[in-house]
Amino acid sequence: MSAIEQPGKSSAGKIIAFIGCGCLGLVALVIIGAGAIFYFAMGAIKKSDAYVESIAAVESNPAAIAALGEPIEPGFLFSGSVNTTNGEGTVDFSIPVSGPNGKGTIKVIGTKSAGSPTWNYETWQLEVDGSAEPIPLSR
Repeated sequence: MSAIEQPGKSSAGKIIAFIGCGCLGLVALVIIGAGAIFYFAMGAIKKSDAYVESIAAVESNPAAIAALGEPIEPGFLFSGSVNTTNGEGTVDFSIPVSGPNGKGTIKVIGTKSAGSPTWNYETWQLEVDGSAEPIPLSR
């Protein structure tokens, strides 16, 4: 009697499949790692004094409220950086914001001296889309 042989995968095919799965797994890990770094970096900036002060300043500014409406919401993605070392710092970022009546961008450039609890802003304003004049922010 003869046994019916079923063709199986060759060992070369198994090796190629194993390498392919390994490469896909590695790519997935890199993407997840990059996403985690991005998420935590954005979270750290959103917790900074300069970011929190800027959002609060826009939300309480009568001219910003008139231009954008209420509630004013910060956008998810923003650009720039906040750097602090030993109490000294620099900030340079842009935060997109929107309300029911429009959109805009908060522009922030400033420094913080060692030992000082406050930021000194060179630029701290809301640029409303479609408006030529920015709205200055203040404490």
